Amino acid sequence: MANHPSPIPFDSVLSVDNKPGVPFDWNPTPEEEARIFKRWQGFTIAERSKDTSSWVWEYGIEIQSPKTRRWICMPCIRQKSNNPQSYDSRGTQNAEHHLWKSHGHWDVSGKRPVPSLTKGGKRMFPSITDIFNLSRDDPKEQSLANNLIKRFDREHFQKLVVNWIVDSQQSFQQAENPRLRHIFEYLNPAVQVTDAHISRHTVRRLAIRYFEKHKTRVKGILKEAPGQIHIAFDGARSRNRHTLYGITALFRNVKNEPQKIVLGLPELINRHTGENIAAEVLDVIRSFGIEDKLGYFTLDNAGNNDTAMEIIGQNIGFDPIQRRVRCTGHILNLVVKALLFGKDVEAFEESLVKGELLARAAHDEWMKKGPVGKAHNFVVWVHRSDMLTQLLRQLQREYFAASEDPEIQSQGPLDVHLDNDTRWLSQYYMIRRLLKLQPFYDEFIIKAKRLFQEARKGERDTKLPPCLEKKSLLGDNDWAVLRAFENILHDFYVVVQVLQGDTQSRRRSTGVEETFGSMTDVLEAFEFLLGKLEEAKALIHQYPEPEQFGFNINLGWMKLDKYYRTLKDSPVYYAAAALHPAVRWTYFDDIWSQDHPDWIQEAKNLVQTLWDTEYCNLEVRTTPNEGPVVKKRKTKLSSFDKYREAHRRGQSPRPLSMTPSVDEYNRWQSDVSIADGDVTDPVQYWISKQSEYPRLSRMALDVMTVPAMSAECERLFSSVGLMVTPLRNRLDASIIGLIQTLRSWLRAGLIDELDDILLDDGLLHELLAQGGERGDAVIDDEQ
Repeated sequence: MANHPSPIPFDSVLSVDNKPGVPFDWNPTPEEEARIFKRWQGFTIAERSKDTSSWVWEYGIEIQSPKTRRWICMPCIRQKSNNPQSYDSRGTQNAEHHLWKSHGHWDVSGKRPVPSLTKGGKRMFPSITDIFNLSRDDPKEQSLANNLIKRFDREHFQKLVVNWIVDSQQSFQQAENPRLRHIFEYLNPAVQVTDAHISRHTVRRLAIRYFEKHKTRVKGILKEAPGQIHIAFDGARSRNRHTLYGITALFRNVKNEPQKIVLGLPELINRHTGENIAAEVLDVIRSFGIEDKLGYFTLDNAGNNDTAMEIIGQNIGFDPIQRRVRCTGHILNLVVKALLFGKDVEAFEESLVKGELLARAAHDEWMKKGPVGKAHNFVVWVHRSDMLTQLLRQLQREYFAASEDPEIQSQGPLDVHLDNDTRWLSQYYMIRRLLKLQPFYDEFIIKAKRLFQEARKGERDTKLPPCLEKKSLLGDNDWAVLRAFENILHDFYVVVQVLQGDTQSRRRSTGVEETFGSMTDVLEAFEFLLGKLEEAKALIHQYPEPEQFGFNINLGWMKLDKYYRTLKDSPVYYAAAALHPAVRWTYFDDIWSQDHPDWIQEAKNLVQTLWDTEYCNLEVRTTPNEGPVVKKRKTKLSSFDKYREAHRRGQSPRPLSMTPSVDEYNRWQSDVSIADGDVTDPVQYWISKQSEYPRLSRMALDVMTVPAMSAECERLFSSVGLMVTPLRNRLDASIIGLIQTLRSWLRAGLIDELDDILLDDGLLHELLAQGGERGDAVIDDEQ
């Protein structure tokens, strides 16, 4: 993009360096010449002498190829136009017309008359000389006109218009307002003659231009990555019925900083088979040339992902089972659904879909799920009614106003939190909010009954709504079960908050710098949650209906244990934990030596094989030892934090073996420091050990930066959801993918520029609604 010079004083514009009657020097500089031949590849400077009888050669150069000769407009090149004009040099009429229409230049000799300012009785658009009443025959005024024309930067003008729209939150349609366009054209006719007005095709052209410009740079950055590039992919359907597959990458850059980017968002037009998914993923991977740098794939448990991984592994050459990581978030969702809804969750979800238009049928289905179902029905009922929502708020306001506590008086009312059918995290939020509203529940029910009875007085049908029926009301036993579920789900919530990160370190408001999403935490997370469920099973006698409550707890435990036993399919889980200096193999002894001693040796064999086959003899470049980064420790610990603290303390120092024959992995087993228990960021620890353990640090950094969850895909689809709204449902899948990919590259710092038009969500919606529809692609053709 051209530099945007600051405004120049008027007297400097009037200064004339050229001799009278001689136009500005339009001979190309070396930089301009390079730009010309980059655009017109296959051409060279013309070998024959140009026809100097025409004045247009003062403003252009001639280039040739084996088949043709072209006149190149130097004013376009000098202005760094995105679409510099060129014409067949056998004639000059087109060049003359262009120079006059677009740049206001004409024959300075005066031998030829200036074209008429009128055509067919209608006035043609004015030029700079017309507006400022300048004479092209006067050298000073001619120079002034030339300087004014040169000072207009088309791209900068467009960006100023876009920035105005963004800052003032105008509709993008304002940019096409005829009166506003007339103002722009009056101030500088170059706006019209250079076609600088923003059209409805702007976004598509910008997206394609920037994508092509920056993809080569991104490919280079990925090639330079010092370790493996991990992939996560998942599918979702947009509001406008595009089935999109988000493909994201997580890797370390040359500074060992974790980076996350979107590689692509292709549309899956055919059936969602593993074969079709694999084809799209392979196309994207190959387009970036990273086949030899692939690490692990974090995916959900869908069967078509198994098939896709088999095909990807066969094509690229790796074991698909060992390289496949199951998304921990998806596993926990299955576990909690079993906890809350018992068996046959799939059948329950299907029945909700079939009965979604029948409120009573949906109510009855949820009633079968006990206290959680009752809570759901109550929340849906209140949420759908403005009258009931206001009643609930009023009860809270009255309570706050009657309190003598200033803190209570300052509180605002809470609304119910609507859960998302059977998405467990929304169920947790729903239960947590409802428990806060419990003090107002009984009075709410009394007043709600009164409202409905008064509203139906005199009518035949005096039946109360289903949620006011006695069997639907939440009693003491129901509240006790909801509180028990809230306590259990809180532990799952804490684990998800830790595992859904992107392995990037961030400083919290407390001043603590934390890293979330590390693979090192997965094994501990499973053990922690299994332990919590076992504690809950031991206490089921304290709750009403202990048999049903215990049955659901046991279902959740069995589901979690099932996936716990699949961790051995990939060595990455065990390696990430064993190479954490505060965990090591000591943790495995703690959790398995009593009940599963054979698991310890199996895990050690998996990690040893990974070391022997991929890292032991790896050629590496050593880097200076920067020393570990000391981080402030957390003072407020969650239940999961306390669990990890308890298992990561008290490792005894061991003498370091200096025997040359001992390889890095075995040598590190003896390299134990009393400070290892304080390590909270194992990635930084291994970065500091790169010169001492170059190969082992590479292995540790590879396995520790594998994302534990495919959360980046979820974030990507959330961003797509902001883009594809119900009122903007004709967006083309290709433009959605291009823009989301570009925005991720910019936010990762891989590229340093992107037009504001592609960054502002509100403006982007306006633009895409007009210019991003299927079939609207317009790319300027070569002239």
